[in-house]
Amino acid sequence: MKRLARVRRTPWLIVVVAVAVLTTAAAVAVAGLQPANLSYTPNSESQFTNIDVARAWAKNYYGAPTATSGASGTWSEPLKLDSNYANEARSVAKDGANWLAARAKPSKSGDKRAIVLDVDDTTLTTWNYELFSNWDFRATPGMVDLVNEAKAEGYAVFFLTGRGDSQHNATIANLVNDTAAGFSPIDTLTYSGFKVPEIDAGYPMPTPLSTGHGGFADGLFTKPPVGSYPAYLNTSEFCASAIAAGKSCATIQYKSGTRAYIESQGYDIVGNFGDQFSDLEGGYADKTFKMPNPNYYLP
Repeated sequence: MKRLARVRRTPWLIVVVAVAVLTTAAAVAVAGLQPANLSYTPNSESQFTNIDVARAWAKNYYGAPTATSGASGTWSEPLKLDSNYANEARSVAKDGANWLAARAKPSKSGDKRAIVLDVDDTTLTTWNYELFSNWDFRATPGMVDLVNEAKAEGYAVFFLTGRGDSQHNATIANLVNDTAAGFSPIDTLTYSGFKVPEIDAGYPMPTPLSTGHGGFADGLFTKPPVGSYPAYLNTSEFCASAIAAGKSCATIQYKSGTRAYIESQGYDIVGNFGDQFSDLEGGYADKTFKMPNPNYYLP
């Protein structure tokens, strides 16, 4: 997994600033799971949380109140599996597993049912290694079991991420293992004098779809570069305006358009899992599941 290039993220100690500014009821998603209002401007200091306090709260939530970043920091410590974050992630995974189990039996012969899962901070957790920005991610608590159970129940499994096509094989190495991505197995990594285990998340390989997404034959959808979007995204509902302008397609349109393509291949997406609202909006799923992630916000 060390092969993964830096993805579109901001180091935790910087990105929590954005979280801190958005922690009032007027500015942040609360009960009802709604996207944040990024246009909100506080009128006074009392309407948002002090940034240092928000940093401390985030550390406490992940069960790492003394966590520090950088080469001499505590980024190499394991994710705290008894933390409030881990418990919340497992709770969402359990709800998803129950939803899928109740709908696992096809309603008629020939039905094809599927789940779609985002990658970063949905199936892989960036917390520990985001502290040092080495991006060797660990499986999100509860999610490997959910995916394995879904596959055993007959669901097709698709991963849909904003990581670029250039990171496709490295993402397979992150999600499954190095060998599955065609790499030699690696047991340990060394960063700034720290030797740490190289961890394979252990998800099953996604369900193959042979055409339509960058020439890749597997069921991992990485984002194509500008100028190389597949034809199924070039519609007015999805990415046509961005394609015409030579710009990157917005996340909601890119991901909903990809889900629409999956359903056009005969699948019913029974569950869609993501940590950002932009992973979940736009339809083409029977039910969405929002994974916890207080570290960054991607519209």
